[in-house]
Amino acid sequence: MYLGDSAAYLDQAWRDLWPGDWRPSGYPIFLRILDGPSHVTRIVVVQHLLTLAVAVALYAAALRAVRRPWLAALAAAPALLAPWVLDLGQFVLADSLFGVLVSAGVAVLAGWDRPRAVAAAGAGLLLGAALCVRTVGYGPLAVAVVVLVADAVAARGRRAAPVRAAGAATARAVAPVVAFVVAAAVPVGAYAGWSAAEGKGFAVSAHSGFFLYGRVAPFADCSTISRADLRTLCDPRPVNQRGAPVRYLWPAGSPLRQGHRQVPPGREDLAGTFAHEVVRGQPWVIATSSARYLAGYLDPVPYETPKTSRADTWELPTRGTNVLAPDDAHADDGYFVATAVHSPPAGLLAAWSRFSYAPMPLVGLGLLAGVAASLLTAGRAIRARRAARRRGMGRPVDRLGGPGRLFWLAAGSGVSTLGLSAVTSGFDYRYLGAVIGPIALAAIIGASAFVAALRRRRTAA
Repeated sequence: MYLGDSAAYLDQAWRDLWPGDWRPSGYPIFLRILDGPSHVTRIVVVQHLLTLAVAVALYAAALRAVRRPWLAALAAAPALLAPWVLDLGQFVLADSLFGVLVSAGVAVLAGWDRPRAVAAAGAGLLLGAALCVRTVGYGPLAVAVVVLVADAVAARGRRAAPVRAAGAATARAVAPVVAFVVAAAVPVGAYAGWSAAEGKGFAVSAHSGFFLYGRVAPFADCSTISRADLRTLCDPRPVNQRGAPVRYLWPAGSPLRQGHRQVPPGREDLAGTFAHEVVRGQPWVIATSSARYLAGYLDPVPYETPKTSRADTWELPTRGTNVLAPDDAHADDGYFVATAVHSPPAGLLAAWSRFSYAPMPLVGLGLLAGVAASLLTAGRAIRARRAARRRGMGRPVDRLGGPGRLFWLAAGSGVSTLGLSAVTSGFDYRYLGAVIGPIALAAIIGASAFVAALRRRRTAA
C-alpha cells in the first residue's frame, strides 16, 4: 500500500465510484471489476499478468523492427523485468495499469507497417482508457496522433493515383487517424460526460489547478503578484528553504489549507489562478526545473533533493514500511506499507532495485542515438531525391525514416509522460516506473538503428 493513494483508490472502489476525486477514477473502476478490495492479492496477480502480456506484445513489435530475436528480447525485457515495473506491480496504485495501457497502445500501433483502421481504433481505446487512469496520458495520445498523421501523409504521397481516384486514396490514408481519434474519444468522452452529470465539469480531472499550485509554490516569486488574496498562498521563506510540492498540497499547515484538514471553499480555484499567474510570470523557472527533473531520471544514482519525492519508496523493499520521523525533509511524502516481506528473496530483489539506476545514462544515449539515426536517414533521403530529380525519375516519398514507428511511439509516449509529469507535478520515480518499458525499448531500438545507419553510410562511401 502507498499511503496515501492506495487507501483512496480502495475506498472509492469499495464504497461508491465518483468522477470528481483528486485523481481520475479509471483505476478504482478497474479495482471494482476485479473485486479488488475483497481480494487484494488478485490485484497484484492480474497486474503482473497484464505486464507479462504487454511485454510479449512489445517483443513481437520489436522483432518486426530489428529482425533479430535476441535484440528484440533485449528491447522488450525492461517492460517486464525493470525493478520499478516489478515494484509497481506489487502496489495498489494506478501506475502499473497506466503503464500497461500505454505500452499496449504502442504495441498495437507498431504491429503493422502501416496500421489499419481496426488496429488504430484498438490503440485509441487503450490510450484513451490510459488517460482516464492518469491525466498525463494526454502525452501518449498526442504522440500517437502525430505519428498516424505522418504515416497518412507519407502513404498519400506514395500513391501515384489518377485524379479520379485521389479521393479514395485520401480516405484510405486518413482512415486510421479518424478511427484512432474516434475510438480514443469513447472512454474519454464517457468519463467526462459522467463528470459533467455529477456537476464536476466536462473534464477528466477536476483538480488540475490544485496540483499545479503544488508544482509552482516551491519557487513562486510573490513580489510580482499584486492581488492580496493570491498572496495568501505564498510561502514567505526563501526559495532555498522551501520544500517539495507535496508540502503545499496535503499538510493542514500549508498556505492552501490554512490550518484545516480540508481545503477551505474557494481556495482550490484561487490556487489554480495563483499557479497560472506564476507560470506566466516565471516561465523560464518552470522550464528549467522541468528539464532538471527529466535529466534526473537519467542519473546513474538515485536523484533525490528536498524538492523531489523519495527514491526508496519505489525500490523493492526489505522492510515493512519506510515511514519517516516528522522532522525529516521528506516526512510529508507518501510512504509504503508492505503486508509481508520474505527473505532471502527480498534482499536479492532489493539489490536488483539499486542496480536499476546505473544503466539510465545509457538509456538516454540510446534515445539520442535514435534521433541521430533519423537525421542520418533523412540526409540520405534528401540526397537520394536530388539524385532522382537529376535523372528525371520524379520525387520518391520516404516513410518515417531512421529507427521507425516503434521508436517514435515508444520514445514519444514515455518522454511525453515524464515531461507532463515534470511540468505539472514534479519528480517521482513512480512516473518513470510506469513508462520505463517503452523508454528503454526505444533506447535499444534507437542505438541499433544508429549503428545500422553508420554502416550504411560507410558502405555508401
